[in-house]
Amino acid sequence: MAKSFFKDGKWVDDPRATVVSLCRCGNKYIKTRAGQARCLRCVAAAAREARHTAS
Repeated sequence: MAKSFFKDGKWVDDPRATVVSLCRCGNKYIKTRAGQARCLRCVAAAAREARHTAS
């Protein structure tokens, strides 16, 4: 849903709609990175796990 705001005496539709997605773990997250498929908590957990198994 695009946001509308009042500017210079006219209503303007904001073309940048925020995308809120649902992660596999059940948390909602805002897509901030291209190709992001999980919430940042799950991304960080996967990175920690990958570091732990690599050591």
